Order: sequence, then C-alpha cells, then structure tokens
Amino acid sequence: MNIYKLLKNFKIIKKGTNPKILNISENTSSIKPFTLFIAKKGFKYDSHKDVRKVALKGAKAILLENKSFFQSLKDLDITVALTDNARKSEAIISNRFYEDPSSEMEVIGITGTNGKTSTSYILAQFYELLDKNVGVIGTLGYKYKGYIFGEGNTTPGAIEWFQLLREMKDLGAEVITAEISSHALDQYRVYGTKFAGGIFTNLTQDHLDYHKNLEDYFFAKSKLVDLVIERNPDGIFVINIDDDYGKELYQVYKNKINVITYGYNSNADFRIIDTRLTFNGQHFIANYKGEHLNIFTHLLGDFNVYNLSAALSYLIGKGYNPSCLAELSKHIKPIKGRFETIETDFLVVNDYAHTPDALEKILKSIRKLKPRRIITVFGAGGNRDRTKRPKMGKVVEELSDIVIITSDNPRFENPEDIIEDIKSGMKFEKKTFVIVDRELAIEKAICLAQKKDVVLIAGKGHETYQIIGDKIYPFDDIEVAKKYLKKLGYTINV
Repeated sequence: MNIYKLLKNFKIIKKGTNPKILNISENTSSIKPFTLFIAKKGFKYDSHKDVRKVALKGAKAILLENKSFFQSLKDLDITVALTDNARKSEAIISNRFYEDPSSEMEVIGITGTNGKTSTSYILAQFYELLDKNVGVIGTLGYKYKGYIFGEGNTTPGAIEWFQLLREMKDLGAEVITAEISSHALDQYRVYGTKFAGGIFTNLTQDHLDYHKNLEDYFFAKSKLVDLVIERNPDGIFVINIDDDYGKELYQVYKNKINVITYGYNSNADFRIIDTRLTFNGQHFIANYKGEHLNIFTHLLGDFNVYNLSAALSYLIGKGYNPSCLAELSKHIKPIKGRFETIETDFLVVNDYAHTPDALEKILKSIRKLKPRRIITVFGAGGNRDRTKRPKMGKVVEELSDIVIITSDNPRFENPEDIIEDIKSGMKFEKKTFVIVDRELAIEKAICLAQKKDVVLIAGKGHETYQIIGDKIYPFDDIEVAKKYLKKLGYTINV
C-alpha cells in the first residue's frame, strides 16, 4: 500500500524515497522489509528508544508520538510522521491497511463485566442456525468455522484486530461476534471499526487494578456505544436495564441510537417474566412488546437467561421473527467453562466466575436446583484487583455450605497472601478448608461430596493452564475433576 495513503492527514516531517508499505507493526521484534512502524510508550517499555534500530532492520516509515526521537532518524532514508495519540493512530492506520474490513460484514461488539463470552457464543450459534457464516473473537480464542487464528487478549491489539477481520472476511465470514473489553476501548484497539450494533451485559467490580474506579471503568465500557454511533448511526444497542449501570447507559444514549432493553424490569422491551430451572435446562417466558415467547434452553443458570435474552433482543432488533428465535433457542449448546457440568451421584459445575457478582449469580442459580449442599472451590488471580478478593470470600461463604479456598493463577504474587486477602472478608461460620494446591483442593471437594450435592469449581472455566510466576503449566479444572471421580469409581455423565 502507498505510504501516503496510509498516512493521510498525519503530519509528515520527513519523506523517504520509498512509497511502498507491505507490513505494519508496533513490535520491534517483528520488523520486515517495507514496514511502517508505530512507536509508542507502553505500560512497561517505550519503543521510541528502538526507532533507529527498527529503521536499520528494514522499516521504511515510522510514526512517532514523541518528536524528540526524530533526531536519531534524520540521516536515514525513511519517512517519518507525527501523532499526538499513537494508540488511536495505530487503529486508524491498521483499518486503512486492511481496507476497512468491518464495512463488508456485520460486526457486533459485546461488552460488560460478566457474560461477554457466553452472549457472544450464543449469538454466534443463533446466526449459524440462521444460515450465516460467523466468526468469533474473544476470551476463548479467535475462530471462524474450522479455522483457529490464535488466542490472547479478550480483544486483540489494533493491528491484529483489523487483520483478523480481513482474514475472516476473505474466508467468507458474514457476521463477527466480538467481546470488547474495557482495556480495548480505553486503548483504542477497535477504533474505526464499523459496528452493526452492540450489547451491554452488566457492570460490576473488576479490573480496578487498571481503572481508577468503577466510574472510570464504566466510562471505558460506554465508549462502545459511541463507536457504533460514529460509523453506524442506524445501528442498534442492546442494554440490560436490570443493571444499575445499564440504566445509566440507557438514560445517556436512549435518544442517540436505537436502544433495545432487556431484563425483568417492567419497562424492558424484552421482558423476562418467569423462569424454571431443572438439571436438564430451563424454561422461561418473555414478552417482547406484547408478544409472549415460551423459551426452553439447555443453558443453566439465571445469568444464562440474561445472556440468551441479550442475544434474542439483538436479533429481534435486527428484524428476525421472535417466535422463530424462541424455537431455535432449544438448539443453543452450552459454552465450555460456563456452567459446564459433570453429572454423577452429585453434580460438578465448572465455571469461569471470578468476580464477586459472577460468584453470587452462579451460586444463587445452583441454589435453585435445591442441592443437599454446595461445596465451592475457588481462589483469586494474582497481580489483579486486590479489592475484590474479600468480597469474593464473603459471597462464597454466605452462599455455600462448604468452602475450599485455593490458588487460581497466582502469577507473581504469593498464593498464601492472596488467600489471606480472601479470608479477610469471611466470618468462618461455614466449614472452610485452605488448600493451596489447586489439584488437591479439587480432590478434597470430590471426596467430600455426597449424593445430591453440587461441587462448584470456580474461577478458571475454559482455561487449560495455571500461571505461576512467569511459567504456564497445563491445568484443566474439569479434567482434574474427572480424574478423581474416576479414581473413586463414579460413573460420569457429561
């Protein structure tokens, strides 16, 4: 691509003799000939320090945020441009380089603290049942049909984001359902994307190691609505108005975009009226603007009623027949690591719940199954928001019969210190065990369980690893549970 097309409206302070760009990068270790390099000050390192080295490796253009580093490039045959926002500029340039792929597809952004992954996969399954080719970008990886493009951040960086959209489109994708994290919105990773619409699931405490407070976190989430409006003012935005922040979001944007609300709230457009949970699934009745819908889903948990309702609200807003969608709901399959179950004499539930709100919701859902006892195994991630740990301990103690505190992904923190933070929110009024080794903690729960109990293993869900220090070790909660169930001679039904 021509360099001046990529750098249109940017201030060019030096012109090189080469007009051709074949690659773009913000990574100093992945420089190829004819690369446009975007220098920026990261959270740990400032890549401006390497711009001369990058130029000597073959970069033919460099975008600087800090003009003082221009001195090291003056004697080289290279094009240099300036920006006052490298992250935003990275998205603009990436979108140009990959020729605006979102304008050729229906891209749906899903944001919120909990429910992003499930809602994204539920929506993707609906679209597949409606005969659409669907790609998914999120926590469980970046996938289109049989292609797996990798995994990493919930929402990838700008260059990878637009590259994924282009690759999926070129393979035939018509729809993309994408989880959009608050980090991604704050860092402009998806800026410039043409979103057909979006969904806000809820907002509760999380990521306060990154955001200053909940209001800052909410402000970052709300940027998704602005992105929809910016390129698609006729788009739709679906909001959970049972959530306090959802109500606030609705009030801010109700006159700026076509908003569809869902929840138990009597003012919701898609109103959930009644639910009945069984071990095999759940029935619920909803009303959409006067039309009653009788829905059955194999997805368990109150939160999955919300997730399914979010997807249904979006599709109804896009013009699909509500009765047809209600009928399709019974074909939606559970998502790995989200209320994933093993049934034997008792029930084992594996779930990604790792915030106070998510733990509360899943434990209350389990309680509706009327188990004899709930045995909960959980921990908290290291080098993440410490303030949520006591709250996690409090809610688990209140809603469980037996508590087993263990290690999650401790990263560079001492697991015992994390556990002490969790314990500080507890009264120890329930039988409580502290077992740092996660495998031994799961084994203990399986050994304690009796007929009609439920064992909840929370926090890691779909993850097949454990992060300790800078090492990643194979570890899959559901497989560890199966191992000890088999060892004790239980018959397993998944």
